Amino acid sequence: MSASLSLTVVVLITGDTDRLVGQAKQSLFDLRYYAERNPNAVGILIVFDGAHWRDCFSEDELAIHGVRITTLPGPHELPGRMLNTVLDEVEADWLAVLGIGSEISTWYSNLAAWQPVLGAAEAPMVAGYRSHSEGRTAANESWLVHQDDQFSSDYPYAWLQMLDLVPMGNTMIRRDLLRELGGFTEAPALQRMWWWEFCLRASRHHHIASIPMQPVPGPGWHQYSFANELAAPADQSLRQLMRLEAEARRITPAREDELRAPATTATPSLSVLNAISPSWRALPEAVQSRLHALLQRSGRPLNITIIGGVNEPAHNQLCFFNYFSRMREWGAVNWRTVLDELATDDDLAESDLVIFSRVRSDNGVRLMNACTERHIRTLYMLDDNWFWLGREWDEYAPIFTPGAQPFENFLKMVRAADLTLTYREPLAEDLRPYAKRLLTLPTNVDLRTFQTPRLSPQPGRQPGQRRKIGYVGSVRKNMVAFDALVSIARRRADVDVFVMSNSLPDELAALPQGRVHFEPYQFNYAAYAATVVAASPDVLVAPVGRTRFEASKCPNKYLEITACGAAGVYSRAEPYLTYIQDGETGLFADDYVASWVAAIERLLDDEALRSAVTRRAREQVTADFDTAAVLPQFVGLLVEAVGGKPPA
Repeated sequence: MSASLSLTVVVLITGDTDRLVGQAKQSLFDLRYYAERNPNAVGILIVFDGAHWRDCFSEDELAIHGVRITTLPGPHELPGRMLNTVLDEVEADWLAVLGIGSEISTWYSNLAAWQPVLGAAEAPMVAGYRSHSEGRTAANESWLVHQDDQFSSDYPYAWLQMLDLVPMGNTMIRRDLLRELGGFTEAPALQRMWWWEFCLRASRHHHIASIPMQPVPGPGWHQYSFANELAAPADQSLRQLMRLEAEARRITPAREDELRAPATTATPSLSVLNAISPSWRALPEAVQSRLHALLQRSGRPLNITIIGGVNEPAHNQLCFFNYFSRMREWGAVNWRTVLDELATDDDLAESDLVIFSRVRSDNGVRLMNACTERHIRTLYMLDDNWFWLGREWDEYAPIFTPGAQPFENFLKMVRAADLTLTYREPLAEDLRPYAKRLLTLPTNVDLRTFQTPRLSPQPGRQPGQRRKIGYVGSVRKNMVAFDALVSIARRRADVDVFVMSNSLPDELAALPQGRVHFEPYQFNYAAYAATVVAASPDVLVAPVGRTRFEASKCPNKYLEITACGAAGVYSRAEPYLTYIQDGETGLFADDYVASWVAAIERLLDDEALRSAVTRRAREQVTADFDTAAVLPQFVGLLVEAVGGKPPA
């Protein structure tokens, strides 16, 4: 490392000495060899988990160039606690963590490549490729993948809810991030998941950058040889972590009392719940009674398992996690999400309800059948009209037409599910002939996620400060609205364009540099919301076509445009015709550029109108679509999904 950029590597020596001492000696032998040939490249801190480990090594074996050695009282066999104990000894800018079995030769060979990466890194945590050693060793380890699985090497929070992806031995962490997040968990229940828990917290609040760095094989904590098994089963720990992570501003490590208590605490009485929870009091009495009876019968929170694909995290957040986070204080629900292609029968165990979120895989059909055989209640959720997608969008015909395997799989699961959930009547009409029982809910938005004091556009701007117009979402076929954005930006020097999408449309990319503010789509919904709020757009557009597929869509753009404090211009088409009052809660535009330009500029130039539209839209969304407003209906659905019949 350069003199201006410092790195310390901490080597954890812990576990069952009888099984690991030989491997530990080899690791430190390799460390000695490469440290001598790369003097002063990094600081080295070896941490022994108890004197019995230190006594396994001679002074000669520990004569490693530049090494510092710490022997902890112990053993603890808690890697997170070991690291926390020595963090104050780390003064370097960056920290790396290795353990028994880490491939020291590869780690050192990567150092030259790491130097420019860390020198330019904006993210506080950077990770390279995973190795095969960090993947599955047993068929039921659905939360593990390795590089050979061809799974993406990105590390977004939404994927870390399902998968332990970040390779410890190929990751660098800024020291300041460790201090901000309070270090690592010391909970014995997370003895094997301590690293995953840290990465989950880090990715929720910060970006974990992914780079193409050669994999460094190392210890797989899920299979590691500890002398004393302290860890809770992975399924149980995952459910508890999801519950803890639902606390919006939490950054601190999970504690043992938080992880263990919900499994042993009795369900509060109805009177206690009514006394402590305004959201519980908002439930109809029949729903309160049925849910409370289900909890008393099970003697624990309901276990919900959500099965879905890699592209479903945002759908899961809106359709399920928003509500579960509001139910935290009731102690009513524990949940986890599983990647559908990797899910196994073991992931179904102890589930009171399995939710199939937009699943269309062969494995999904198999799991649905397994739930039926085990008498596990099931719910299938669909919020896009796959009946018409293949008919109206040619590129999707190979997937979403009768006879195509994904389409047939989806129909099989709808037919088999105890309950099918959707959100718009056009899609409900198409699903009804196949579903045993079909329910519809309003869609929702958690306004807490879009935390902004700006309930209307800022009335005053600094001289020279430009307003922002733009678009947030996946690129649409209907480009008329984008042409309008370009037209306005080219004519007006007082306007910039903000776009958050999977790609920047060519029309917008042609604008002068500095006039377009582009943000790539994020799988982390909270980070997505924060990015849009921080951009502070004045007017956002929401174009749709006139297909049945698009008419079946949820009005999420209306809810999110309103939530971030902007005013919206919408296609004069469904779904927006159902929800928006023209001139009151938004403006409509027709399918030609001049109409979009006129509506956008009307909002830009009439601050009183823009303020009134934003205020009235916020009032409607708060009353009808905020998560708190829809929660009673969702809980009623959940009671029926688990209990088998609707509340009286």
